[in-house]
Amino acid sequence: MKQADAAANTLEAEIDLLVYRLYKLTYEEVLLVEPGFSLSREAYELVEGHKAASV
Repeated sequence: MKQADAAANTLEAEIDLLVYRLYKLTYEEVLLVEPGFSLSREAYELVEGHKAASV
């Protein structure tokens, strides 16, 4: 059951990140929505650049 919980948590975090990017939230806005956000500003902006480059 722990593996299923871990997989669900990982999937939820990935979906959250996709939603934040979909709505073009800034890092500061993400922190307002999710104060415990686990990515650093640099990592979040890297995801933004990667997604923009691949579209």
